[in-house]
Amino acid sequence: MYSDLVKNKTFYSLDIPKTIVPSPKPGDYESSFIERYFIQRVNDVYGFVYEIDKNEYNKIKSNPYFLTEIINWRIAGPLNEVYGDNGLLIDKGVINSNKANIAEASKKLKNIGLHLTNVLQFHK
Repeated sequence: MYSDLVKNKTFYSLDIPKTIVPSPKPGDYESSFIERYFIQRVNDVYGFVYEIDKNEYNKIKSNPYFLTEIINWRIAGPLNEVYGDNGLLIDKGVINSNKANIAEASKKLKNIGLHLTNVLQFHK
């Protein structure tokens, strides 16, 4: 890896970009989801997880020194499961949707659950 970097004179920064707290817009509530972007240093898999904006994510996603993940965070809809008259699940609910997204993302970013402690964050 090092020889490839030197040979290609490619430079990858180890600096952590400015972290953010997303601000959902009215249109986001209509679609019920926002995309959230996360990074973590690859050599610190149990370290801090940083939330960044889409522009920073696009700059970092090919950097081999960071793990990256995008989560479709649910911000609108029923809190809990909704079942139809036939007993079939119609809607998983905001709580279970976001818990499932955290569980899936934690396969790559081990400590993301420590960053996303409120599964109802931004819910309306």
